[in-house]
Amino acid sequence: MSQAQSQPKRPLKRLALFGLLVVLAMAGGQAIGQDEEAMPPLPEPRPADLAAPAAEDSESQEPGNQDAGSEEAEAESAPEDGDRIEGERERVYQVACPALISGQIEGEVLEPIAEGTCGISTPIRIGAVMIAGRRVELTGSPVISCAVGETLAQWAGEVDAFAHARTGARISALRTGPGYQCRLRNRASTGFVSEHGLGNAVDITALEMDDGSAISVLDDWERGSDADPARVLGFAHDAACGRFTTVLGPEANALHADHFHFDLGCHGQSCRAQICE
Repeated sequence: MSQAQSQPKRPLKRLALFGLLVVLAMAGGQAIGQDEEAMPPLPEPRPADLAAPAAEDSESQEPGNQDAGSEEAEAESAPEDGDRIEGERERVYQVACPALISGQIEGEVLEPIAEGTCGISTPIRIGAVMIAGRRVELTGSPVISCAVGETLAQWAGEVDAFAHARTGARISALRTGPGYQCRLRNRASTGFVSEHGLGNAVDITALEMDDGSAISVLDDWERGSDADPARVLGFAHDAACGRFTTVLGPEANALHADHFHFDLGCHGQSCRAQICE
C-alpha cells in the first residue's frame, strides 16, 4: 500500500528538476548576452602602408608653454616704460574745488602746471573771496590751490570782523603776491622747493579798508602797540596761525619784513606740526 502511494510522486520530481534546469539555462544565457553587450568591439589593426601622423610639438601644446609664448608676444608689442606716442600728453587728474563751486572764492581753474620739481595739478587763479556776502578783491590774483584759497577766505572773514569792531571799517581788498612761483625756499640756490612752487602758499602785504585807508605790514607792524593798525595786524597774524600750518611775519626774518607768508605745508611725520613766527 505504501509503495503504490509513492509511485505517482516520481514524475512530479522529474518535472521540477527539469524546470529548474530550464531556469538556470535561461539565466546563464542572459548573463552571457550582457557580457557580450558590455564588451565593445576591438578596432581593426592599422594597415602597414599608412604612415604614422606627424608628431605635434608637445611643448607648444602645453598650457604653460602657450602662456609663455603669449607673454613673450605681449612683451614684444607692449611699449617699454617711458615710451610715449608722439604728441600724447601725460594724463593729469584735476579735482573740483568746493569753495569755488559754492562761491566762497571767485576765480578760474587753470591748466595743470608742471615745471621740474614744481607744479600743481589743479591751479586756481583767485580774484576775490566772499566775506559775509561782500566781495573782497585779491589784488595780485594769486594762483594757488583750492585748499589755500578756502583757508584764506575763512581767515579774511575773521580779520574783517575784528577790524570792523576795532576801527569801524571793513576790508575791501587784500594786497597779495602772485601765489605760485617755481623757486626754492627763501629764494635760495640750494635746498627744498618752496611751498610757492607747489601752489600751496600765499603772501599778504596789506589790507585795504572801505574807508580808503590801508593797513600795511611794512608800515604798521608793531607787536605790543595799541594803535589800531598794529592791533589789526597782530590779530591777523595770530588768527592765521590757527588755520595755516606755516605763518611767517616780520619777526620771522628780514625776508618777511613787508608781508605775511601763509602756507599749508607738511611739518613733522604727522604733518600736523605748525610754524608760527
